[in-house]
Amino acid sequence: MNNLQRNIWIFGATGFIGQALFEHLAANTPHRLFLLLHRKTLFRKYEGYNTFMGSLSDFDDSLFERYPPDVIFHLARFSGSNTLTRRLASLKGAKANQRLVEVLKGLDKPPVVVYVSGSLMYGSQKESTFATEDFPLTPTAYAEYYIRGELPWIQAQEKGTLDIRFARPGWIVGSSSWFREFFWNYYLKTGNVPYYGDGSQLMSVVSLPDCARLIARLAAKGAQRQNLNIFSMAPLSQKMFSEMLAGKLNAATVRIPKQDLFRRYGKTVASALTSSTPLATLYPEWYEDFQPLTPDLDTVFDDVLAHLKNK
Repeated sequence: MNNLQRNIWIFGATGFIGQALFEHLAANTPHRLFLLLHRKTLFRKYEGYNTFMGSLSDFDDSLFERYPPDVIFHLARFSGSNTLTRRLASLKGAKANQRLVEVLKGLDKPPVVVYVSGSLMYGSQKESTFATEDFPLTPTAYAEYYIRGELPWIQAQEKGTLDIRFARPGWIVGSSSWFREFFWNYYLKTGNVPYYGDGSQLMSVVSLPDCARLIARLAAKGAQRQNLNIFSMAPLSQKMFSEMLAGKLNAATVRIPKQDLFRRYGKTVASALTSSTPLATLYPEWYEDFQPLTPDLDTVFDDVLAHLKNK
């Protein structure tokens, strides 16, 4: 993106990553922000911005005629809580996304679309295998459902009909989402920090603020139809991750066998927490001149724990 004021749309601005992206863009860009919001949200944070209520299914595409998008950050997806509802959500998402692809293809000047996906799309990798942006997609866990909704964008990118850029973050550490649910809350209940399975699975970690900055950068500086794996430090095992967190909390670690995880949460959650997907990139220059706000896991934990303890 150049210095001219542009129209930037965010689909999913109220979600875990979407809120962080909105806050980053609101503080660091002169461009006009247009936000698609759920009906159930706290609107005060978004006062002064162009906000529209709705979902991908009922989005009024005539808004693109009034406010032509130069960039769309797509972080919206339908979710479910079990196998059936996840399948239904993926079908609903595929239909909504196919409609949106066709709408964008019909615009006089189609926008750059940055679709925020995830590293689970690569599947769990064997030891010493790092997934780069050109790796085949063999989705696991939640990604087995999400890929159906993403397929219209994948196909549009492959056909070259739109400038689609996929951001695929690794493990995003923030004060909510998986970290809060499966690590922080467990610690609050038991006084211990868990690791899941045998703990050898590798994690490519990035803090939530740095993830948002790299997603924004993909739109601003990425090449046409470029994908980017998002992480900010070398992979480490989940056991080491948990040991470092336990050190911050003066706690002990405890192993949660995969079968216990499966019995309590089901296959999808168990697969997600025990998958091993270390990331690498075809674009090392992207990271050579990127200055992370939290350059190592110590500072990531310091930042996140400060937020959690103040809540």
